Amino acid sequence: MDELLNMSSTQQVLSMYQHEKCIDELLDGYVKLLDICGIARDYMFQIKEHVHALQSALRRRKGDSSIENSISQYTHLRKQMKKKAKKLIMELKQMDNDNNNNNKLEALSFLDRDHHFFAVIRVLRQVNVMSSSLFQSLFTYLSAPIPSRWSLVAKWMHKGTISCEEKQDIVNELERVDAAICRRIFDVQITHKRLVALESSIEGVENRLECVFRHIIKARASLLNIISQ
Repeated sequence: MDELLNMSSTQQVLSMYQHEKCIDELLDGYVKLLDICGIARDYMFQIKEHVHALQSALRRRKGDSSIENSISQYTHLRKQMKKKAKKLIMELKQMDNDNNNNNKLEALSFLDRDHHFFAVIRVLRQVNVMSSSLFQSLFTYLSAPIPSRWSLVAKWMHKGTISCEEKQDIVNELERVDAAICRRIFDVQITHKRLVALESSIEGVENRLECVFRHIIKARASLLNIISQ
C-alpha cells in the first residue's frame, strides 16, 4: 500500500477526487476502526489486570475468601466482555456490509470513468476489511459462551493440538483459565500455570493490536496528507 500511495499518479488522482463521498467514508471508517482497536486493547489490559490480581491472591494464600473474590471479579469481567463483544461484532459486520455496498456503487460510478481511482479506493478499503476481520475474530472468542463447570473441564481435558496464531492462543488460554477456576477441587498450581500462559498470550495479542493500530493510523494520515496538498 505504501508504494501505491507514494506513486505520483495515485496522489494526483486522489487529489482530483478529494471531495468524493467515498474519500470521507474511508476516513470515517478508519476513525471507527481506531476506536474499536482502542476498545480491544483496553479489554486485553483489563484481562491482564485481573490475571495479576488473581496471581497475587494465589501467592498470598491468606484465605479462600481472597482467592474467591478475585475469581468472582475475573468471571464478572468475562461475562461483561461477552455482552459488549457481541455488540461490537454486529457493528463490525455492518461496516463490512457498508464497504461491500460502497464497492458496488463505486464500481458503477468510477470503473468506466477512472479505473485507477477505483483501484486505489479498493486497496485503501482493504485496510478496513482486514482490520475488521481481525477484530471480529478476537471479539468472537471473547463473546463465546462460558460453559458450565463440567462441560468446560471435559472440553479442556480432550483438547487437541494448539494453534500458534495469537487469536487461537488466547482462546485456548482463556478456556484453560476458566476450566482451572471452575474445578470442584481448586488446584493452585494448575491455576497459576494457566494464568501465566494466558498473560503471555495476551501480550502477543497486545503486540498485534499495536501493529494494527499503527497501520490504520498510517493509512489515514497518508490519505489526509495527499488530499490536503
